[in-house]
Amino acid sequence: MSRNEVAILDFGSSRISILVGVKGVNNTFKIIASGSSEYAGFLDGEFIEPDNLSTAISYAKNQAENVYGKKIKRLYVGVPTEFCCNTLEHISMNLNGRVRVKQKTINRLFENAHIEYPNREIINKTPIYFVLDDGNRVLNPLGCITSTLSVLSSYISIEEEFYKFLDTVFCEVGVYTIELISSALAESLYLIDPELRQNGAILVDCGYITTSVNSIYFEGITDLRSFSLGGGYITSDIMEVLDISFDCAEQLKRKVLLSIEPTKEDTYEIVVDHQLKSYPARLVNDICLARIDMIAEGILKCIHSFQNKIEDDSIVYLTGGGLAYLKGVIPYLEKIINRKVVVVTPKPLQFAKPDLSSSLSLIDSAINIEEK
Repeated sequence: MSRNEVAILDFGSSRISILVGVKGVNNTFKIIASGSSEYAGFLDGEFIEPDNLSTAISYAKNQAENVYGKKIKRLYVGVPTEFCCNTLEHISMNLNGRVRVKQKTINRLFENAHIEYPNREIINKTPIYFVLDDGNRVLNPLGCITSTLSVLSSYISIEEEFYKFLDTVFCEVGVYTIELISSALAESLYLIDPELRQNGAILVDCGYITTSVNSIYFEGITDLRSFSLGGGYITSDIMEVLDISFDCAEQLKRKVLLSIEPTKEDTYEIVVDHQLKSYPARLVNDICLARIDMIAEGILKCIHSFQNKIEDDSIVYLTGGGLAYLKGVIPYLEKIINRKVVVVTPKPLQFAKPDLSSSLSLIDSAINIEEK
């Protein structure tokens, strides 16, 4: 790969995506190649069809390489929340008198900590804030004069066996160098502006069959949760209750308007086999709301389980293709979660779609890592 070009792989709920990108002007980036493949996804912290994973990755990789015109031998791989664990660590170090903090001072602080977790691999470590000898918290202590230096740092880890499994799978498809990134961390840093993270924020990525919920404070994740439920379940419910095909159910779901109370006469219309078919709007809405209630309760349960305090007025930022596309869903979620909910998408207008959030966030994260 050429200098400044990065390739990422995103494990979505139902699709594997590979993107090749390069940094553009004004902190933007350009996508120069892409490939994707449908796969069975993951559930309860395991891939549903692990034996078929390399085939799906290879298919997406070949697509991207055909457009790119080169072999992809190095990948930044986004790790879904279901496979991750987050831990906060307080690390302190006494300095030799009051000295000016340099980069090597910060490096030594982390190196001396020797943070390790049995049978787990750390994939991301992010300082949330530093504390000086006068008790002041700073985001960047470079240049500060202090006799002690402490840091609250967020560590995201995965099981060692899972790491070995991924390494084997990627070797099978000809990728011998991978760097793992927490998808939740990449999304939180890319989608939520720094000033909105100062008092803490909550990011919810509701996908096809899974939903992740995390809190972020400044630059680091403070709590990380997930549950196996997403927008695909809404489609399945419509399909089963109305006895229609999955594709028709997906069409019907996109027609739903949750902000109104339909009458008995109101209908939603979709095209089936070149014919217009009508379905009772009230029934379709009720089907959708029953499953949305379950997803919202799952989100609320995750927030209540956070071990670290999150302010009552912290905003919930919603992304992913599971709920964000449903018209009228935001006011409904706000009533259940009892917080302001805002949909966030990637910043470039041509990519401003909730289901692209994870992939585009990984590209942004990979470019930032390459620049360091």
